[in-house]
Amino acid sequence: MDRGLYWGINSMTASEHGLDTIASNLANLSVTGYKRQGSATQSFDVVMRHHLERQVSSQTTTDFAQGELVPTGNPYDLAMSGPGFFAIETDNGERYTRNGRFRVDESGTLQTLDGRAVAWMDARGTIDLAGPEAKVDREGVVWQGTNRVGQLKVVDFGDASRLVADGASSYRPIGNARPSARRGEVVQATLESSNVSAVDEMVAMVALQRGYESSSRLLSAIDATYRRLTSPR
Repeated sequence: MDRGLYWGINSMTASEHGLDTIASNLANLSVTGYKRQGSATQSFDVVMRHHLERQVSSQTTTDFAQGELVPTGNPYDLAMSGPGFFAIETDNGERYTRNGRFRVDESGTLQTLDGRAVAWMDARGTIDLAGPEAKVDREGVVWQGTNRVGQLKVVDFGDASRLVADGASSYRPIGNARPSARRGEVVQATLESSNVSAVDEMVAMVALQRGYESSSRLLSAIDATYRRLTSPR
């Protein structure tokens, strides 16, 4: 294949991947605890039939930078200040999230808005809806008056790059990644905003669109050249 065609197609493919990533960021701009996704493209040489061939690969990365902490006044809204994740129980095992928009069902189970139970360090705690207002300290211990309900399972990962998205604001570990003790602190009656900047995403989108258009013009020019070369005299 003509090298110009090859690199033009790969450049357009990388731009499309980047635009898809930006579209996802903008769609989740208002999702609590959402972490910005980035697009990284790299080229590398592969041995093909006794010669080197240049390959291009695009990957999605996650920016786990802290979002803004916004007070809500709701005692079941929780946020992490610093590194850490709330553990959530699912049918496929534990998942980890920065989205602490929780609620308590009629049985006293603390859960996410979509009904997944929040994990506890030991036995699952039950919150008495008729009892005193629940208090959650910075270590994730839940109290109702002088009664210690239990401690929420709040963990950290030394290498957050070993987490992959499993939904808008939850993650699962891959490979040999294992949760460790938390380093951040739990903040009650507060939620963490998405760390996406709409302005930054729009600027990046314009740059990618220009790159895509440049590659498209390159392909059109190559195509025109081939047409001239192969057209009857």
